[in-house]
Amino acid sequence: MRYIKVLLLVLLFFFVMMFFVQNQSAFAEHVVLKMDLAFFPKMESVPMPIYTLMLICFVAGAFVVLLMLVWDRVIISGKLTASKRKVASLEKKLEKTAGELAKVNAEREASEEKLRADLADAENRLANALRLQSAEIVK
Repeated sequence: MRYIKVLLLVLLFFFVMMFFVQNQSAFAEHVVLKMDLAFFPKMESVPMPIYTLMLICFVAGAFVVLLMLVWDRVIISGKLTASKRKVASLEKKLEKTAGELAKVNAEREASEEKLRADLADAENRLANALRLQSAEIVK
């Protein structure tokens, strides 16, 4: 894929250079830029070749694109930082909830053991009571 990109860039450079070479006389003509607004004084630039104006526009456009990319990078890194903070917060909540769940499970197991012991004790008392009752019936 890199080779294809390089090939396309070379072809683009070739066509742009051919365009400039074949239109060199047209680009060498001088132009004066004017701006006449009602609330500002009339302004005019110094005469400059068209290719100079094109280069200035290219550099200004590249600078604007760079600013947009940097702005996007700042926004994305801010979102990433916020997301990392949220993940850390949620992980703390998860650890806290896991600790509480372990505590509740331990309490439940202790309650179940107590209930099993109480059930075994009640079954033993019932069995003893039934033996005593059957022994009294036999007498």
